[in-house]
Amino acid sequence: MKLSSSLALATILCITLSCSIDDNDFNQENLHGTWELSSYWEESGLFLVQAYEFNEDGTFELRVTARQQDSNIDLGYNSLTSGTYSLVGNTLSLQEKEFLTIPEGSTVWYTGMDKLVGGDWNRETEITISLKERKSQLVLDFGPCPPNAMCTGPITFFRR
Repeated sequence: MKLSSSLALATILCITLSCSIDDNDFNQENLHGTWELSSYWEESGLFLVQAYEFNEDGTFELRVTARQQDSNIDLGYNSLTSGTYSLVGNTLSLQEKEFLTIPEGSTVWYTGMDKLVGGDWNRETEITISLKERKSQLVLDFGPCPPNAMCTGPITFFRR
């Protein structure tokens, strides 16, 4: 009886410790890879997918694409942002260098990458991040919202 009680207590302790370690471990290696967030657009029958890809060389891309409902096939792009990033503690700094999007006045909401327009872009964004669910979720918190602005709260992206 003592052995089974000890094993149960040890199991609970291991689970508790492994969950708490996860959320406070911020390093660049934890970001490497692709993180996605999908939203279903009922009127089109497609998903709008936002995907951050963080590379080992300190570069990133943010792709916004249209995806078929029952597959992982991207049909085209809505926008593409690229640049460099750095991580200090739990603060992610994005230095956006290029921004491409659908041409103004277009009647479609996605197209081929070769038809996106834009160019050089210079914007820096600081985001507070946290990792959840054993580093399978990346939560981006863009900070307080200024008065009369349309802002969003923290956004959760999922490791692909």
